[in-house]
Amino acid sequence: MSTATLKDHAATFREPRFATFFTGHVISRIGDAPVPVAFALAAYQVSHSAAGLTWVLLSLWATRFLLMATGGRLADRYDRVRVMIGADVLRLVAQGTLAVVVVSPLQLQSWHLCLSAALYGAGTALYNPAQIGLTPELVPGDRLQRANGLLSLVADVGFLLGPVLAGVLMGTVGFSWVLWLDVVSFAVNLGCLVRLARLHTPARRTTPEQTPPAPSETPAEPNPTEPPDTRFRASFAVMARYPWFSFGMALWFVVSLGIGLTAVAGPVIAVDSLGGTGAWSVLATCLAVGSLLGSLAVMSTSRQHPWKAASVVVTLGAVLQFVTLTLRDQLPTAVLGAAFALCALTTAACGIVWDTAYQSEIPERYISRLGSVDNFVNAAGVPIGMLLGGLFADHYDTVFLGVSVALVLLCIPAARLAGPGRKSAA
Repeated sequence: MSTATLKDHAATFREPRFATFFTGHVISRIGDAPVPVAFALAAYQVSHSAAGLTWVLLSLWATRFLLMATGGRLADRYDRVRVMIGADVLRLVAQGTLAVVVVSPLQLQSWHLCLSAALYGAGTALYNPAQIGLTPELVPGDRLQRANGLLSLVADVGFLLGPVLAGVLMGTVGFSWVLWLDVVSFAVNLGCLVRLARLHTPARRTTPEQTPPAPSETPAEPNPTEPPDTRFRASFAVMARYPWFSFGMALWFVVSLGIGLTAVAGPVIAVDSLGGTGAWSVLATCLAVGSLLGSLAVMSTSRQHPWKAASVVVTLGAVLQFVTLTLRDQLPTAVLGAAFALCALTTAACGIVWDTAYQSEIPERYISRLGSVDNFVNAAGVPIGMLLGGLFADHYDTVFLGVSVALVLLCIPAARLAGPGRKSAA
């Protein structure tokens, strides 16, 4: 990174509210990192079947889906920091209670894991939309993309370290210590959030913090003197006024579907066509490294990147990956690895631009509810893609072509509606 860019990041951390939030966020992410793999191993050890793991995952995702709308509505209606505090208390209780059960004379059973996963998922459904709406309140508008880049980088590092930490902890001190580590991380984050609540809170913005679009593109806003509509369904009316968001969301759904499809098709293709599981390990590592590089790429520049360009870039990256998978018999594994890394890089980088886009352009009072829609659509796309990967294992080339065509068709209106007159979607 250049000296100017490093100074920009240092200036971001001089924002006391962001520095406080980021400290707790990093600690919490470290505690969360080994949890998915450790939970999967524990569920299988307890049930001795794949069904046990399935029920734990269903418990986690079901509560996230059911409460996602509630999380967005609460975060737009009440103080977002306090919503996040409540959500982390719920997750701390979920992990702490399970940790007590693990170390107690009681025999650990699958329903214990399912209940903890359900409470954890509920807390996450409340926490994430509030965080999306809070981030623009912590930094000035010109530093929002850098702040999102830092948060994305933490997620990427956690993704890389998680399996390693889980393997070490489960193989040495056991499952209970994974849970206690998560409990401690939540406690630290709660302390940071409590301190954040006591710091000065700037007035919530009511209009985008950037050059407004041309008059012909300006959406009709409700009368500011009227009481705000706090119902979740009001977010769909907002989406109708911002069609670029609706098409962008549709594009991200197909990108997420492609991620889920790759997660299933990748190992199958690696075993059948690329020489075995070692090839998939290489491709999976390329995905992780590419995602990390994507976050770093956005952070390395102070320029605000427009969503119009990012929508094209993320489409090209995903289509390139599917083209190389289709041509897998004619290409060396190294070429596929490069395509996987590039796809992950563009997805991570453009994801930061996308988050910054609607945080900057959507009226503040709707951000968390639209963040709920964003979380829901992306979370739904991955399992649907996995389902496609399982159902059409004999027709992967056709599925790859179909997903690529859908990406291109959605990219055209997503880029066009972003509009050349916008200062930035970020």
